[in-house]
Amino acid sequence: MKHIKFILLALLTVRLLFSAPMPWATGQSKAENLTFYLVTFGPVDDIPSYWGHVALVVEDTVLRQSAIYNYGLYSFDNDMIFRFVMGRLIFEVGRASVESYFNYYRSENREIRLAHLNIPLKSRLKLARFVEWNILPQNKKYLYHHYYDNCSTRLRDLLDQAVDGQFKQAMQAPASMTLRQHTRRYVARNPALEWLLMFLMSDRIDHPITKWDEMFLPDELERHALAFSYSDSTGQQHALADSPVIWFKANRSLTPTNVPRHEWPVLFFGLFIGGLALLLVLIQKRRPFRWFTLIFSLYNFLLGLALGIPGLVLFFVMFFTEHDVTYGNENILLANPLTLLIAVFAIFLAREKTWAFTSLKFLWILQLTGAGLLILLKLLLPSFDQDNVLAFCFIMPVTIGMTVSFLRLPESMFTDS
Repeated sequence: MKHIKFILLALLTVRLLFSAPMPWATGQSKAENLTFYLVTFGPVDDIPSYWGHVALVVEDTVLRQSAIYNYGLYSFDNDMIFRFVMGRLIFEVGRASVESYFNYYRSENREIRLAHLNIPLKSRLKLARFVEWNILPQNKKYLYHHYYDNCSTRLRDLLDQAVDGQFKQAMQAPASMTLRQHTRRYVARNPALEWLLMFLMSDRIDHPITKWDEMFLPDELERHALAFSYSDSTGQQHALADSPVIWFKANRSLTPTNVPRHEWPVLFFGLFIGGLALLLVLIQKRRPFRWFTLIFSLYNFLLGLALGIPGLVLFFVMFFTEHDVTYGNENILLANPLTLLIAVFAIFLAREKTWAFTSLKFLWILQLTGAGLLILLKLLLPSFDQDNVLAFCFIMPVTIGMTVSFLRLPESMFTDS
């Protein structure tokens, strides 16, 4: 059903992209008859939509024509996955019918809010013509960046141009959160995804940002637009946006306003995983049981995958892609491609190969050494300032538990058959 909705929306957008130009592009509209709305759409359950969405409505109140301009379109072609993986995802600008667009988002149970924009009279035709120019085939594509160039930042920049740069100037005050903290808020509903994203992203999202920067989020763009006023040529102040009207109220929980505190649950889970391995070893030493080797091997195999796959992904995106928010990631010392070898050697451990036991013991000690080295570097060097508490909370107790388990196991338990 979800794919059908995407197809319908794509067909609707394509149909309107190639329809006749709107009256503000052909010189029929007068500036005083143009009205603009900032439309904010709430989040929904699929991951790309966790962040919400925003668009611009342009309306000629005399000619009774309107259109919605969307800076968040992307095509599901054969190269889409490759471009996403490599950090080269191409987004497009599109135009659609307001009513059809709203009905689509309402069908997804996504809140729709409209804030009337008080665009200066001298900027109205310029803004309307620009967004119409922007949907032309030669102008519609741009290289997407989640934090610095997306549907929200594009509209933020247009609003700033409409008020001669006053919006950006006013938004240079420090933001209330970092990019990491904002990201954690929006993925809080999915703790596994939250942990993975926090593991993969480096300290580039930990540095202080301004209010201007945090408007990569549609909700923040709306919030700051509502709080901002600009000066006209006479010095008179005008609010950029009026209080929003809720066109459709969604029946779903709101995005949390504070950073979720998932460190303790993750730590307890890590302690449980690491402690369970140690408990298995202690039971085996006191009352040996037949299936210990198989169970312990399976345990290593699963942990090798659970830590090794994220470590391999981190290594790849850090060194071979254009995902700049992964560059210089400290977590490469906590999990990396070598970690994945734990899963490989665990297969041979199940066959009671002595060399596999020795290799796994070495790898877990190496894991612990990497974590210890990272802690030391963070204590000694100010440049190691990445917020990786969430990664430590899971990986550290697991690594300690597995290392101690191997140190307490006699090698004679695993003899070549």
